[in-house]
Amino acid sequence: MFVCMRNIFASESFDNIILREFAELEGQLRDVYRLVAALENAGVKVHRQLIIRLLRIPMASTMALLENMTDIVNEYTIDAKRHIYGWRGRHPVISAIIARYKYGDMDKVVALYDQVIDTAMPSYEIEVRSLIELCNVHTGIPRIPNKMEQNRLLRKLVSLLPGQRVPRHRLIRNLTDMGHYDQAQTEIRIFETDFRIDAPVTRLKVELMIARATESEGLLREDRLAILEQAREVAFNGTTRHQGASGVFGVYCNVGINIMRYGGDRGVFDDAMARLQRAAVRLADPEMNSIIRHYERLESNILSEVGIAQMEAELIGELD
Repeated sequence: MFVCMRNIFASESFDNIILREFAELEGQLRDVYRLVAALENAGVKVHRQLIIRLLRIPMASTMALLENMTDIVNEYTIDAKRHIYGWRGRHPVISAIIARYKYGDMDKVVALYDQVIDTAMPSYEIEVRSLIELCNVHTGIPRIPNKMEQNRLLRKLVSLLPGQRVPRHRLIRNLTDMGHYDQAQTEIRIFETDFRIDAPVTRLKVELMIARATESEGLLREDRLAILEQAREVAFNGTTRHQGASGVFGVYCNVGINIMRYGGDRGVFDDAMARLQRAAVRLADPEMNSIIRHYERLESNILSEVGIAQMEAELIGELD
């Protein structure tokens, strides 16, 4: 009822109900409630051993804690043979409220992520899944404003989970966005050595080339087009290799758009759009239709820019 009412009226005054309930708990119960809510909100699969490690509470006291937190934090079975039991709050909305107020300071969030990574036991599947969920775009490491902090945490995850791809994807994306192209290229080479190249890294590799071509200062147009031609080759091969990856088809269109912008040739863009449209029909993926509309708008904008530039050049010529 609380969650329904809060969603209907969208009022933060409803938060006071949860905060008053939190205030009525004793010290250790507050610690447990706060931690479970914050971890759940970050996408972590909370379980009994994780809470014991992070709060350093005696194993024997866990049942008493749960009894005193009836209907606030509940325990459920994950793997009875290995004695792994999950802990969760009543509802994700309520956990989000507690996390927002009790971990409102981003330094606390970073410290919590550090603690989770430093105490993790990656030999357990549930812990591996939890660490990967820390890379969640909406609630995990990527929501930290400081990308340097993000990269530090992501590198710790890469070291701890060398066989997992997601932390590496996030790190490559950050380095590209920050303009650290050489570092991003190094991470891509390491990825290609350790793994068979996948669709996300194919997309990131092309996006890195596009960023180098369009964002680097002091390059001649012919140099930018040369880099974009390299990107075209990678993207073209990617659409053949990863025929179910909408992102690869989208980034091929992005290459075509930029070649059109810098060189005026629309051949690559037309080929990319044709491949994207065929894939959209084949896969029946609504996301691909959105990508098609997006690049159709970009094409229209670029053609308008080219038209205006030509008109201005002709006008200058007449004046001369």
